[in-house]
Amino acid sequence: MIVDSHAHLEHELPANELVAAMDRAGIDRAILLAAAQEKIPSIPKAGTALLRGCLRVEPLRIPVYRIARKNKRLKPFVRPDNDFVLEAAKQHPDRFVPFAFLNASLGAEAHEEFDRVIAAGARGVKLHTWLHDYRINDALPLLERCQERGLPVLVHLGLGPPEDVAEVVDKLPNLNLILAHGGIPHFEKLWRLPRVRFDVALPALCSEATVRRMLAAVGPDRVLFGSDAPAGIRTDGRGHAYKLPPLPERSMGANVEALFA
Repeated sequence: MIVDSHAHLEHELPANELVAAMDRAGIDRAILLAAAQEKIPSIPKAGTALLRGCLRVEPLRIPVYRIARKNKRLKPFVRPDNDFVLEAAKQHPDRFVPFAFLNASLGAEAHEEFDRVIAAGARGVKLHTWLHDYRINDALPLLERCQERGLPVLVHLGLGPPEDVAEVVDKLPNLNLILAHGGIPHFEKLWRLPRVRFDVALPALCSEATVRRMLAAVGPDRVLFGSDAPAGIRTDGRGHAYKLPPLPERSMGANVEALFA
């Protein structure tokens, strides 16, 4: 079984078209997330190469990551549309696993949305601390609730130090934590932490070389295939097509399935 652990539902690629793209690639299921932001243009190849180069140099990672966050083209959704995801999952129950996309910076409102969306059938939580401008340990109350319910949590990290993640791992030893894009921006500083899983979504952020190093560091049991669709599966012809990465078989699906066993 192949499972995409990181796919967004956006108007660029509606649910039926996402399913069609999955079918063409032989992908059985996908964890489905609300759109994080308004659509932005694809990064030019030269820009992708420059970004990858900067991410390889540790002293440049945070400055580049901070500059990227200030890009005026980024227009995050303060309240991601979880209802859109829930409806798609109802229409395709065998293909999509819905997650609740929450903004922990909203405080009590985030907890209300947690209650509402989990009650409606969401089976995990997504946090985007980079776009929503907070640190992962600011979300500890929400993360505690996820641990209590056995809900996996996918986090795109922001500008906080790696010690923030270590604090969460220490305080919540039973939390099923997945870090998006190989643990950007800290990468190998987080690979040494126990129990944390990492997805390989979006080659612009998590290159093949980074994936190889990560596999060597953490092993195949803690690496998850993810695409970051639709942005992560755009083609030069303005269409969408999966390009499956050369990951161990377990990383392509069984690791995700184990989160819900």
